[in-house]
Amino acid sequence: MRADNGDDAHVPVESTCEPTTMMPALSAVICTRNRAGKLRRAVDSILANTFREFELIVVDQSTDSATRDALSDIDDPRLRYIWTDTVGVAISRNIAVRTARADIVVFTDDDCVCDREWLASIRAEFAADPGALGVYGRVVPYGRRGDVGWDCVNEAGDMICPAINESTTRLAVDRPAIPHLVLGGGNNMSFRKEAFHRVGLFIEELGPGSRIGTGEDTEFAYRLLWHRCRLIYSPVPFVEHDNWLDRAQFARMMKVAIRVQAAVFGAYALRFDGLAAGHLLRTAWQLLCNRLAIGSAAVGLYHFATGLPWSVKFRLSRPPRLCRTVGQRSRKALAIWSVKGLTR
Repeated sequence: MRADNGDDAHVPVESTCEPTTMMPALSAVICTRNRAGKLRRAVDSILANTFREFELIVVDQSTDSATRDALSDIDDPRLRYIWTDTVGVAISRNIAVRTARADIVVFTDDDCVCDREWLASIRAEFAADPGALGVYGRVVPYGRRGDVGWDCVNEAGDMICPAINESTTRLAVDRPAIPHLVLGGGNNMSFRKEAFHRVGLFIEELGPGSRIGTGEDTEFAYRLLWHRCRLIYSPVPFVEHDNWLDRAQFARMMKVAIRVQAAVFGAYALRFDGLAAGHLLRTAWQLLCNRLAIGSAAVGLYHFATGLPWSVKFRLSRPPRLCRTVGQRSRKALAIWSVKGLTR
């Protein structure tokens, strides 16, 4: 492994341990932090896919070696492992996009299990619609299923699985829409690299690990739609989401989500976007009526109000651009190993 010194020493360096010479058709990406057990299950499900012409990039922000150890016995040249001491999912996603070799980048999360035909169906969707810049897929709750209680949520007894989309209707969208209500989220989304060239990368001040807590996927999808890029939702590529929460955990998650909704859609409302402004008003009304399972109207409105000042910041900020070097927020020490190079 080559090691550079100085201010420019943070560009990824890849091991020469038996690299694959195949140019992949897809670059699958998992970003992870301190969840080695679930990550290994997700990795195994992707490597077991029937479609074989892909690379799998794991970007690891863990604070220990458990994740690296969990992957160390996988002898598959398609797996690329990146460790970085950065913090934040958006930063990890941007690192992955910049290092991906394929023209299509596919994202899922470390708490998901992917169907064996997941990658094949994603590639088929892009082939069927050359004008589409992104494809979202179906997300179902892992292990058990209850009745869908409201948008994006599956409820089974006292447990709730968020961030799902169980729609069986294919949909094409090329104008502003609320992403989590129409398309889904970051656990089953894929984009042509042209999308990042056209509108920029993920905003690194958003997402898990950031101060505000989530929303990098919502903002990116809405930015694409705001620029009239064509996105597809298809029920064929599907994953299972293993994130069952009790009601107290769900309420905490919703407080963060509401703050982010105010920040992201507030930024577009400041651009005189009527849809974003309308979504803000509907959200405020739902909070006032205590319909979002946060606990009380006052608590919900408080978290909504704390997100509004962030909207000014995101209105004025520019997303990082896709280029050959690692961006300002991502320029911390990181190292890349092929699977056989997981030990230094």
